Amino acid sequence: MAQGSAIHWTGSNISIDRILNCAKKMNGQLCKAVIKRDKWVEHLKKKAEHTAKVTYNNERTTMILITTYKTAMEGNLIPDRETLVTRIGNMIKSPNINWSEKKPEWELPRTYFDA
Repeated sequence: MAQGSAIHWTGSNISIDRILNCAKKMNGQLCKAVIKRDKWVEHLKKKAEHTAKVTYNNERTTMILITTYKTAMEGNLIPDRETLVTRIGNMIKSPNINWSEKKPEWELPRTYFDA
């Protein structure tokens, strides 16, 4: 044990493997936090795949580039951070009809991580 350490590794169940692989309980089962994290990572991977294939496919990306260029050329840019924050807040609090219809498919149910 290192001198001056605030962590004391003692007892019959402590081992190098247990220290290096702290995701498991003493009985060998994965901890709840690790299980929840793995579910969250899987959820994010599915959303990323959907985003790449569906949400931002080539057609959508081209449309965004064209409209962004048009917006920039018309001078309709967001002038500062405060305006940007206000616009984002307004979109979240009062979503347009298109976002209101899509929002439920992106929200997780409150019980998603319950064991």
